[in-house]
Amino acid sequence: MASLEMTRKFKRKNPEAYHKMVKRLFCDSIEGDFKESDFFYEPESPRKDSSTGCLTGVKRAKSQVCLLMKKSQVSGLDQLIEYLGLDINVREEGIFRKSGSLKKQQDLLEKINKGEEVSLFDGEFSIHECASVLKTCLGNLPEPLVTNSCFPAHLQVALLHDKYTSQEDMPALVEKQIFCTQLLIELIPEEYFKLLKDLLFLLHGVCQREEENKMSSTNLGVIFCTHILSPRSMPPGELQSKLGVLTNATTFLIENPSILFTLPEKLLAEVQSFQCRRNREGRRSLAKRSSQGGPGVECLIANTVFSFIPMEEGAAGEQNEKDDDKESNFVCDQLESTVTSQFNLNIEIMNIKK
Repeated sequence: MASLEMTRKFKRKNPEAYHKMVKRLFCDSIEGDFKESDFFYEPESPRKDSSTGCLTGVKRAKSQVCLLMKKSQVSGLDQLIEYLGLDINVREEGIFRKSGSLKKQQDLLEKINKGEEVSLFDGEFSIHECASVLKTCLGNLPEPLVTNSCFPAHLQVALLHDKYTSQEDMPALVEKQIFCTQLLIELIPEEYFKLLKDLLFLLHGVCQREEENKMSSTNLGVIFCTHILSPRSMPPGELQSKLGVLTNATTFLIENPSILFTLPEKLLAEVQSFQCRRNREGRRSLAKRSSQGGPGVECLIANTVFSFIPMEEGAAGEQNEKDDDKESNFVCDQLESTVTSQFNLNIEIMNIKK
């Protein structure tokens, strides 16, 4: 099984293959005819109004919108989430429900949009004003935090409830929902991934103090479903008809952030299998080229050997004789390992010739 570090490295270096792998696992796990091509949202009817806000979207390619955020604006959002996440603040009654002064909200929002320094600890802005501005910033994003393309998939996960009706099926339902949602979170761009994670942990902390703040996970799901899940182009009629499903899906996210932001073992195993196949194919390709007289294994060995020589020479001029001995021993160990690898590849060449 691949490690977390290996999986993250694979995601950074080969995002297209990683996303394809994640989508395939999702389609195999979700029930129904959901396909990779279904990772696309189209509203039931066009919406006339559109909005932009404190965070802007920039197109990198025709098929994909890259959601970029200015550093100053990210800093403002981080400050809001950090401030609202303080223990004394999450206990505030009506947090995210009460609004405070509209004038102060506008002042705070303007400072965030301009990238000005904001001090939230001096009492200039109330908890409710900060919470309202956070909602405004989220509502002004060009896409919901899960992104438009993943919205249909999240909807499919939420609709699993209709297929698991008995109480005995509940553990299997929750397990499938968690696994599928873990996969979908891996498809979120880095700019939105951190913001979604921080927001869900904040909201989770709020609902854990429900007795004091009177805000349950369902209450928060109703308030934040349009910011987290529903596309901006969704017309009011469609939003109204799907509000219950969207609320349930958002509530599920709010209640389970700790496990949802971990990588499922099945994905780690898939990455490990992919890496093993790629390494095996690379070795066989070198072996075939070598057996056909091309620059295969021998070329690789020569490059490896010569790559050690400058290291040894450079160290000799700077270190004493004792260090030189250690460096020489290191090179010898590396060469021994290389010879062993060549021996194994020669065995593969013999097998191919047979």
